[in-house]
Amino acid sequence: MELAGAVVAVTGASRGIGAAVAKAAAAKGARVGLIARSSADLDGVLGTLGTDGVAVTADVADRQATIDAIAQVETALGPVDVLVANAGIGAYGPFVDLSYEELERVVQINVLGTMYAIRAVLPGMVARRRGHVVTIGSIAGRIGSPFEAAYSATKFAGVGLTEALAVEVEPYGVHVSLVNPGVVATDFGEARGHPYDRDRPKPISADEVAASVVAAIQGDAAESYVPRSFRAAVVTRHLVPPLFRWGTARTFRDELSADRAKRHG
Repeated sequence: MELAGAVVAVTGASRGIGAAVAKAAAAKGARVGLIARSSADLDGVLGTLGTDGVAVTADVADRQATIDAIAQVETALGPVDVLVANAGIGAYGPFVDLSYEELERVVQINVLGTMYAIRAVLPGMVARRRGHVVTIGSIAGRIGSPFEAAYSATKFAGVGLTEALAVEVEPYGVHVSLVNPGVVATDFGEARGHPYDRDRPKPISADEVAASVVAAIQGDAAESYVPRSFRAAVVTRHLVPPLFRWGTARTFRDELSADRAKRHG
């Protein structure tokens, strides 16, 4: 799909990957609908686009708010041609220590929020026999990430959703893509309560992820990894599970040791 003149809706568009995707789409001539919880941040992003756009405040964990937000984008700009389901939050720490409320919030935003947004745009896309949905996943949705179990689970859910939908809607001219970033240099770590503090892998920029999203839309790519080198880890996980588990435990040995020490006093 060509982005020039297309209506692109982006959830979680107030910062990070979402803001970068909105700017990249606008640079290609798209009209962009920005959806997020922070109206001030949304207005700031909207002011940088230099193209037709609209900012709508909504919490994607709220079903009706998400439906209404998509409707407002379509009223202002026209039917949504492309949805980038990007909104998401993290949760860091041993699963046993996470509160039930935190578990629920992560699932509500990362899983239901993605489903609500896709469900809101899909009937129109199917009826028009045209459209593209991009789900922003994570490498943690392809390989389980210790101390991010809840987050990983929600991203694994996104993989299943995207793979199933791709087959369901292809006969109607609707394409579905999954973009799996690694560690991204945004404030995501701070927001989850634990800034990224590992030497490897090196964080990539939100602009790199946005470029991959644009490429997926224009090339109808089913799935991509940013950086591409992460694909090897996924292959290892599927072909040699014991080796993958050993390597993961070795990578997280310091965190595992600290957790054991805390629990043994």
